[in-house]
Amino acid sequence: ARSILVTGAAPPLLDVAAPTLALARARKDAVLSARELMDLASTCASARATRTFLESRAETAPKLADLGSLLVEHRDLETEIERSFERSGELRDSASPALASARAQARNLAAEIQSKIGQYLSSSEVAPHLSDSYFTVRNDRFVLPVRTDARGSIRGIVHDASNTGQTLFVEPEALVELNNRHKRAEIEIEQETLRVLRTLSHRAATVADDVEANAATLEVIDAAFARAGFAEDLDAVCPTVGSDGIIQTPQLAHPLLERHAVVPSDIRLGDEFQVLIVSGPNAGGKTIALKAVALAALFVRAGFHVAADAGSRVDLFDAVLSDIGDEQDIQDSLSTFSAHMSNLSEISRLASPQSLVVADEIGVGTDPGEGASLAQAILEELADAGARVVATTHYNLLKELAEVDSRFANASVEFDSESLEPTFALRMGLPGMSSATAVAARMGISSRVIDRANELMDREDRQLDRVLAELAASRSALEVEQREIAQIRVETEAVRAEHRAKLQRLQDRRDTLFQSMREDLEQSFRDAHEQVAGVIRELQRKGTAQSAAQSRAELQSIERSSQETQREAGIEPIAADDIRPIHWATASAGDRVEIAGGGHGTLVSLPDRRGRVEVQLGSARVLVPMQRIGIPTAPTTRGPTRGRVRVTRTAAGGGDLRPTELDAGRCDLHGLRVDEAIDRLVEALDSALSSDRMSLTINHGVGSGALRRAVRDYLRQSPYIARYSAAAQGQGGEGVTIAEFV
Repeated sequence: ARSILVTGAAPPLLDVAAPTLALARARKDAVLSARELMDLASTCASARATRTFLESRAETAPKLADLGSLLVEHRDLETEIERSFERSGELRDSASPALASARAQARNLAAEIQSKIGQYLSSSEVAPHLSDSYFTVRNDRFVLPVRTDARGSIRGIVHDASNTGQTLFVEPEALVELNNRHKRAEIEIEQETLRVLRTLSHRAATVADDVEANAATLEVIDAAFARAGFAEDLDAVCPTVGSDGIIQTPQLAHPLLERHAVVPSDIRLGDEFQVLIVSGPNAGGKTIALKAVALAALFVRAGFHVAADAGSRVDLFDAVLSDIGDEQDIQDSLSTFSAHMSNLSEISRLASPQSLVVADEIGVGTDPGEGASLAQAILEELADAGARVVATTHYNLLKELAEVDSRFANASVEFDSESLEPTFALRMGLPGMSSATAVAARMGISSRVIDRANELMDREDRQLDRVLAELAASRSALEVEQREIAQIRVETEAVRAEHRAKLQRLQDRRDTLFQSMREDLEQSFRDAHEQVAGVIRELQRKGTAQSAAQSRAELQSIERSSQETQREAGIEPIAADDIRPIHWATASAGDRVEIAGGGHGTLVSLPDRRGRVEVQLGSARVLVPMQRIGIPTAPTTRGPTRGRVRVTRTAAGGGDLRPTELDAGRCDLHGLRVDEAIDRLVEALDSALSSDRMSLTINHGVGSGALRRAVRDYLRQSPYIARYSAAAQGQGGEGVTIAEFV
């Protein structure tokens, strides 16, 4: 589902309504309402459209396509319901000829009644007896508002009176028959409407099983795409899932926290050890890390991706057992400690090799010595049961377990000893100091209290905290140096690789150019030599003045032909006196230039650090010292170059085009407006052409289609494009265009 969403497509599931209750009523011969029938048609339409949607993407999502194949189409019922109702839910006249006839009759009669009652309102005999100049409807019959004191002046049937009693609503005697006929027409409308609804409801009952099965399948598909959308929002990854109780989550983040605002954790569990003891300062992120691990295991059970980096592994656990928070309860006589013990007792009973246990501040709420000993015993019991455990603690006794029991390992959240604040980064392998006094000071406890606490602190605890602080500081400094060294190494290797590639391209270009020029010139010299030899032989044979003149003309023709051959090769000798120096401050790529002793060419680049410039000669490019480049005494006009000339350009907005896009033969236009996208496309085409690529892959996405049309319209008009087409379905489909150069 996620691989489909990233292409910009989504299944047509927005209008699906749960049809269970309506279908249950239909099975009992109940008449469904217009809204229920329309919802049923919407479910049928969604099932049909979803099946088509998934079938067209079977290569990308074969399991979803298999689900889609279970959807049964009922196009006839869907079409009949849609044809019968307006969007408002009112039956259309086309739903039934009898309904259309009854409605037409009712409209005609209503018009006739209104015409006659209008005559009453304007009559000089009736109008004086009315309380107002209007007519209304009472009991579905048209009536006039007659003053109570004028009741005897207008013959008819009284249907109602006003609240004040000053007005009677009278149906004139002349309108009784017309009102009767109008009422009969409305009854016919109601009866025909009921008949149409009953017919459609009966048809719905005959396909109820299929529609309910479709709805259940659509729920599964909708849930898959919901998980996929959530994974995209989290930038989550699909982990490897095994059954060995192993968790390896690089850069794991809590899913409720923004990825850019949280410090992720690299967590391992279950491969070399079973129990991970997490220590460190309060408010340092221990509980967040513990919850993130538990949620990762629950995510996998629910079929979600995990908010971590690629390479993650989260095995499937049968149960995730947790003891987090304060569960004290006055009514049940549970203190903080007894509530934790009750919970841990149940966890110990349920724990197995297929369980993940997370315990926050295990053993708290009682004497520290007893609490630490009890916590150790509980953790050892869980380890004996084979469970995987993550526990947070401040007890030094638990921090020392990793030194005496290979099933245990330490991790800690860091604390910056200089700023006296936690960094929220979790480090595997070392315990952390609680830094209680530092945290208390940061929370506002007075320095007098802090100093007294330090005096009272046990010497062994202080010594351990000092050792842990020194280890943490040393490790932090070492990691900073390692990151800097790694970054320098990566940058150095990248520069070296780039220079090697450039050097190789230049050498290959130079070798090809020289070989081509050498072959052309050698062939030209051989042809000229043979022609001259033939002229000499003919002159020796005849030996007359006339033949000498003819031979001279032939030699001049051969000379002109040889010079033309050299010009075509880009070598047109020019004397140094015939050129004048270039003013490099005003020169630019594309200028026509002359090379002393070389010929005509086009300037490709300005002088580099070594005073060399690149010049296009015919179909080849050469590097020439800037001193040999000049403007002819009779300068030529500046014009376009032959072949493809690369000129350094920048992308829209002033930034250079991204090398990774161009080197890969791709152009990414996602998120750009049309004008920005076309600017970037132009740059990408220039770069691809100058790199002698055969094609360019343009990623513009699907969206509304405006960007795709703009890109393809530009490609259609470009003289450099031989053809273009959409990518294969597995490579982006209509969201990607592949352009091939001429």
